[in-house]
Amino acid sequence: MTADLIITNAHIYTVDERQPWAEAVAVQNGRFLAVGTNAQVQALAGPRTQNIDAGGRLLLPGLIDAHVHFLQHAIRQQQISLFGVTDFAQVLQRVATAVAHTPPGQWLLGWGWDELHWDTAPTAEHLDAISPHTPIALARMDMHTWWVNSAALHLADISAATPDPPESKIERHADGRPTGILREWQAIELVQRHIPPPNETTLGRWLRDAIAQAHRYGLTGIHDQRVEREGQQSFRLWQALRRAEQLNLRVHMNIAADFIHQATTLGLQPGFGDDWLWLGHVKAFADGTMGSRTAHMLAPFEGEPHNTGVVVTSADELFELAVTAAEAGFSLSVHAIGDRAVREVLDVLSERQPADTQRPPLLPHRIEHVQLIHPDDLPRLAQLGVFASMQPVHLQTDWPTANRVWGARARYAYAFRSLRQHGTQLAFGSDAPVAPLNPWLGLETAVTRQDATRQPAEGWYAAERLTLEEAIYAYTLGPATLSGKAHLQGSITPGKWADCILLAQNLFQVPPDQIRQTQVNMTLVGGHITHYQE
Repeated sequence: MTADLIITNAHIYTVDERQPWAEAVAVQNGRFLAVGTNAQVQALAGPRTQNIDAGGRLLLPGLIDAHVHFLQHAIRQQQISLFGVTDFAQVLQRVATAVAHTPPGQWLLGWGWDELHWDTAPTAEHLDAISPHTPIALARMDMHTWWVNSAALHLADISAATPDPPESKIERHADGRPTGILREWQAIELVQRHIPPPNETTLGRWLRDAIAQAHRYGLTGIHDQRVEREGQQSFRLWQALRRAEQLNLRVHMNIAADFIHQATTLGLQPGFGDDWLWLGHVKAFADGTMGSRTAHMLAPFEGEPHNTGVVVTSADELFELAVTAAEAGFSLSVHAIGDRAVREVLDVLSERQPADTQRPPLLPHRIEHVQLIHPDDLPRLAQLGVFASMQPVHLQTDWPTANRVWGARARYAYAFRSLRQHGTQLAFGSDAPVAPLNPWLGLETAVTRQDATRQPAEGWYAAERLTLEEAIYAYTLGPATLSGKAHLQGSITPGKWADCILLAQNLFQVPPDQIRQTQVNMTLVGGHITHYQE
């Protein structure tokens, strides 16, 4: 048996507990053929075998982002970025510069702002002073809040007389006029429906660019969190790329809860697809976000005695969704940020345990974010077989906010270690474009619990830190198991897809706070080199 490709002289961390370390790997027909010593693997070489000398560098399984809005990430790369801009005057300057380059009549779109860094509350008037005629819409970093100007409000016919949509809020001045801040999806949709979308040819090009970026970061797979407001577009675009043989990223495609009836009618089930694109979970939202103070809380936000957040999907509605999904064989993927939202999701899934259907779920249920959990609920995820799909990178920007809005409760925010000690399986992702797609930022944060300035010095609630091995697992075999693909991806094991990455630095030999500096020298997907840089 002859290998198509052989990599030798590597430090291979396989994430396979049966053989954690090796120095060579062979690939045949897009799958790992053998893993072992240089001599063992080199014996499989033939006259046409491609040989790569790793030069002692670290080889890992390809990373899998377990929570990303990939189409939105691709689109946001074309918009003005306000991510990480802490000075309000600089925000306005960036917007003014972008307006100067925006053709008349065209929308100016941006994303990534965070008012918690500013002393000023953003309003439409701030944007009107820059441009009263160009409609401007800027998404907050969590995408659950938009900041728009009066031109955008006018086009959307939003006025003092416009009622708040269900589960959403139009912020208002004392006289009832909209401030330009729209919270949650149905309020955002009032404006979003008036923004001309790019055509699918353009979107396809942007997706291909974003895939190439993902490969540069060492990502070989994603769990795409498709939601209703993106409609059928993202799934249609993925299929177009697949037909054109331009899809070289493994895509676990979740479907929006609004489409569960169509999926049931068609008889679709999780896993339907092929090695590159398949159906995953049913995605729903239990609440809002911490930064927007719309997360659903057991007790009010600090300093806001009447604010316990927003219920996006009630427990009763979530239960009905769980029943409908189970009948079709689907498991749930539920966004839950606040401790009450997490508890109510667990309550629903607990009630669904004695299912009135005889068909067991094909995939584990998952809670997205689990950003804050009450200590009484820590054992419950493992007891119910529910995965915690979390995004460590958020901690970098969120820890000061969590201290401010949650106080002492923040002890159990991003509770990686506590959840794991109770037996919960973790799957890590980025939530891009809400946070950067770069997985090395999240991996470092899981290990250090520090931000980009290395604060707090000892790590934010350092007891919740993970080891490097645990964090790598949560970016590889964790997501693979969650998608029902552990037999095909997530570790460097004979028979699995040949998805792996060669790194410029050995993560096991550098200080943890240097993980973010990791450069990927080579990405291999299905045995083909999709990124190479010495």
